[in-house]
Amino acid sequence: NSDHNDLEKIEDGLSNKLIYRKTEKENTKIIIDFSKDKQEFKNFLNVYEILLKVNVSIPKIYEVNKQQNKIYMQDFGNDRFNKKYNKDNLYKLLKLAVDNIIVIQNELHSKNLKNLKKYTFEDLKIELKEFVDYYIPTKKISHFPILKFYKLWKHIFYLQNYNMKNFVHKDYEFVNLFLLKNYKSHLQCGIIDFQSAFIGFVGWDLLSLLENPRINFTSDNNDKLIEYFYDNTPIIENLNVFREQYYVLSLARQTRLLGRWKKLLSISNDNQYLDYLKITKSRTIATLNKIKNHELRSIYEKYL
Repeated sequence: NSDHNDLEKIEDGLSNKLIYRKTEKENTKIIIDFSKDKQEFKNFLNVYEILLKVNVSIPKIYEVNKQQNKIYMQDFGNDRFNKKYNKDNLYKLLKLAVDNIIVIQNELHSKNLKNLKKYTFEDLKIELKEFVDYYIPTKKISHFPILKFYKLWKHIFYLQNYNMKNFVHKDYEFVNLFLLKNYKSHLQCGIIDFQSAFIGFVGWDLLSLLENPRINFTSDNNDKLIEYFYDNTPIIENLNVFREQYYVLSLARQTRLLGRWKKLLSISNDNQYLDYLKITKSRTIATLNKIKNHELRSIYEKYL
């Protein structure tokens, strides 16, 4: 049924893709409809082939319909991390997720990533523009130094020497991770929604996970897990340099999200974006306290 009238529709936030669950006797399948974004369809299949080379849990693809841009695949169920976590199992879930990033970083090499786009400062500037275009105007900040803001970020981006050569999922957070109870060790963490992957900073998915803007869990475990990731991943820089790189890019991500939530609030009066905004601002302020660059800290402290 091309209209999917007989299927259960699964909500997927702001994505262009449509997701359905199809029940067949005792089994279920997930159908992803990429007809609204054919490039995402191609990206998904490309990244799927890359992740097949790694010992991680991703949904098996049963069928690909290239005419309709649809993929029929394994159903990981309903146990998303964002629905399963609590104060008692939070560290276990976080460590499971971190273990998977470690496996990916150790098993994927640059030769495996040749079809992925590499992250550049121009990409960062586009993301920071959301903050300039949507957050700053709503705060009624006059004379915000836009050119100085971009120039400062450009200077820091190249000063940090990020060595962008590693696989990045991009949206590696609880909403895209599933608890698979019948699997063992790190394979209990199922990973989905990887079509936006690119080549970038080795710790990007780590900060996406630990500095989660949608779930306000504490950062009590962050330092421990950052060090655990560092100790088990082939990183050239010393731990202090890696930490500074981590927190600077975390600040950049949170900056974009401050603008993103304001933008979405202007489109819809959904209170969830107010909650996300509050969490993101809190995390942004906490991140500022961990960044050494005085000039970067001062511009945020003045205008945030």
